[in-house]
Amino acid sequence: MKSRKKILFIVNPVSGLGKKNVFPALINKHFDTAQFETELAFTQYRNHGAEISKNAANQFDAIVAVGGDGSVNEIGGALVGTNTSLGIVPAGSGNGLARHLRIPLRHETALKRIAHFDIKKMDTGKVNDSTFLGTCGFGFDAHIAKKFDEFHHRGFSAYGKLVLKEFRTYLPLHFKIHFSALEISGYFLMCGVANSRQFGNGFVISPKSATDDGTMELVMLEKPGIAQFPVILARFFNGTIDRSKKFSFRPFREQLTITVDSPVPIPFHLDGEPSLGGPIFVVTLSPDSLNVL
Repeated sequence: MKSRKKILFIVNPVSGLGKKNVFPALINKHFDTAQFETELAFTQYRNHGAEISKNAANQFDAIVAVGGDGSVNEIGGALVGTNTSLGIVPAGSGNGLARHLRIPLRHETALKRIAHFDIKKMDTGKVNDSTFLGTCGFGFDAHIAKKFDEFHHRGFSAYGKLVLKEFRTYLPLHFKIHFSALEISGYFLMCGVANSRQFGNGFVISPKSATDDGTMELVMLEKPGIAQFPVILARFFNGTIDRSKKFSFRPFREQLTITVDSPVPIPFHLDGEPSLGGPIFVVTLSPDSLNVL
């Protein structure tokens, strides 16, 4: 007799599904007890999802992140290099990796996909010793991630207002990037690395990126003038930013080093989650290192 798949669902309680307390009923509806053994846990603080996942990884066939990009980063990062698969039920505001992987945003449809248990491999990356799954950044996007984390209002409209306000006064940092025999130096509004196409909400930072091709993309954007800014934003949302003269990208497979000319730690983000660090960031790629459903 075929053994049942063991699945742990980790729910961020501040997500829509966590607040409404509807998730246990959804699990019972879509996961037949003859085929699946399921458990449910709720996070209580930042990085709690990573702690739960590290302790549980060898005991479950899959661990499902029910939340936004931060929850996916925490839980998925803990599963890199293990045999346990990552499932995603998008319940955040951006849902960047879920959108890239074409995971349905409708919760019931996402659960049906998980129940099919179709495992695929994806690449992951590290910045120094910290894992990212989709994107990381060291410029204006990181500055906004930090500001938004401290902001009193949530949602896409609040995020948009913050971007417009901060853009006027933000001064681009000076970056030096080394990989292979190549060196790039300059002032960039945005400098980051993309494994997936977008940050979330349809904001496509790297149209050519794929999570299963054994490469990542270094992406750089020079600061446009205020009159050009709406055009640049439109290109991000319609997936044509790579056609802008202000934008450049380079695929890489080997280790990449980003040095920021700053006497103090700078904001950077991993899948939208802000941190402080630097001035040297070493980015490495781990091909086929995570199982995803």
